[in-house]
Amino acid sequence: MIVFMVPEGHYGGGEAMRYSLLKKFVILLVVLSLSLLAALAMAADKQWFVIKDVKGVCKVIQAKGKTDKTIAGPFATKEEALKEKTKQCPKKEKEKEKEKEKEKPKK
Repeated sequence: MIVFMVPEGHYGGGEAMRYSLLKKFVILLVVLSLSLLAALAMAADKQWFVIKDVKGVCKVIQAKGKTDKTIAGPFATKEEALKEKTKQCPKKEKEKEKEKEKEKPKK
């Protein structure tokens, strides 16, 4: 008969395996959390602005801050900036239609 000598309190190593897996899981969570925070910080730096260039053309751009050509902003999303662009810079066709409506005599 063969008898193995095992130190007291150390039976099979199941606890050590669980500790190792827990340690790896915690490290993975920390790395993922830091990666997410870094990505959010980089995305938050840039915001959306409505600008008008020298020719009078309105554009939506993404920048870190206001420029001398900025007419509206900052906006968190591009959709918000596009809505403001339509308010600030209506197209000439719409202006002509509005003028025609004003000229029509009301009954």
